[in-house]
Amino acid sequence: MIPDPRPVIPPPCGQTALDTCARRRVCVEEAGHDGVHVDVTGYRWEEPQAVLARLHQAWGSTHRIAWTGTYWVATARDRRARWRSHVEPTPAQLEADLRRHTGHPSVPLPRKGTPW
Repeated sequence: MIPDPRPVIPPPCGQTALDTCARRRVCVEEAGHDGVHVDVTGYRWEEPQAVLARLHQAWGSTHRIAWTGTYWVATARDRRARWRSHVEPTPAQLEADLRRHTGHPSVPLPRKGTPW
């Protein structure tokens, strides 16, 4: 008699991220899933490329933004800046750090002759 086949469990996504306490989280969703990543405790995080694009849009004029695969890094373009570099485990912490040390993202000034 042929034994019952074992159930096939799809491989997990395996994408990792750090939480606010710098603990590593591993996504347990199926490989190739859409949407946010989730670990076994329910901690959720966005795809790094989407976050990087958002940070570039908000802070790209004043800082170089990078994701190292583990940490989020922002380096001021102005070498005279008081707080030149920022390294944080989550993008939310990086943005809070940038706001605390540099203010809100700069808004370009309007062109001459255009109403404000």
